[in-house]
Amino acid sequence: MRPMPAGTTHSALLQQHRAVADWCVRREQPGWTAADERALQAWLDADPQRREIMDSMGRTLRLAGQLKQFRAETSGAQAAAAPQPATAGARRAPWLTPARRRSFAPALVAACVALVVAGWWRWDATPSYRLDLATGPGETRAVDLPDGSQIALNVGTRVQVRYYPRRREVLMGEGEAFFRVAPNASQPFTIDSGDSRVRVVGTAFNVRAAPPQLTVKVLEGKVEVQPRRSATAEPALLLGPGVGVAIDTASGRHQSLRAAPDEVGRWRTGQIHFSRTTLGEVAQELGRYLGKSVTVDDEGLKAMTISGFLMIHSADDFIQALPDVVPVRVERDPVGNWLISRR
Repeated sequence: MRPMPAGTTHSALLQQHRAVADWCVRREQPGWTAADERALQAWLDADPQRREIMDSMGRTLRLAGQLKQFRAETSGAQAAAAPQPATAGARRAPWLTPARRRSFAPALVAACVALVVAGWWRWDATPSYRLDLATGPGETRAVDLPDGSQIALNVGTRVQVRYYPRRREVLMGEGEAFFRVAPNASQPFTIDSGDSRVRVVGTAFNVRAAPPQLTVKVLEGKVEVQPRRSATAEPALLLGPGVGVAIDTASGRHQSLRAAPDEVGRWRTGQIHFSRTTLGEVAQELGRYLGKSVTVDDEGLKAMTISGFLMIHSADDFIQALPDVVPVRVERDPVGNWLISRR
């Protein structure tokens, strides 16, 4: 089966399974007509997820058919072998009368369906692999996953990795990570950050969650981005190599970005390249790597552009060298926060 469509909750999927189970039970009842079958097919065609759920219940349908055959064979054997009057049999087991058996059969079928649905749901919702990762200020980390995928975490990043039978999921709060995903069409890989979702089968890309913005840049392969999972009617964005997108996490508005191959996930080399980057943006980057706030107290200074290389493990050296290249004064308060002001 496919993974849940964007915006689908586990509760909604469970309701789908219950609805399919109800159709399964009705289909086994006497009086099922060709019109009923057409109505069922139309209902299944309206949502591919329903048909996939129905297909996954093949075992249940076979079980129901075996139950029906067993009931018929048992009834025939009892009728042929019972010499005593029906009233005597009724006294020994009144609940086994033909009428009771016929009325009880739908409940048995429903119970079988419910048991299989519950078992399938538990199987599908139980992760076979779990991993929680976090990095602090000045710390990066690279991890190999059991399927051959890799995740590299930049500073101040937290992710939760869960592998389920039919999908691979990552939950990501604030931070930045580079993903190299091993191909597996039957087990898509998704990254959820806030209301946005990134979905891939096999590719390499970088995700940065820095509210109020989420940025995705693709190095290899193709990536499907859903700016807002809750807005299921909105089409997903398909990104290829060298392409990125910046998403406003509050509104879902987005804009395309250029993603030069040598810049996607470049932080993994230990350095950040600033090319005519505003001082406001530089200060934001410095704050991430210093683990402290970096404030520019003048709007005109924020718009000033600079170029250079930041060694992410030597952010202190970079900020203290700023007065040598731009007309600013850099001060540090007793708790370690930084202020950049005009000189």
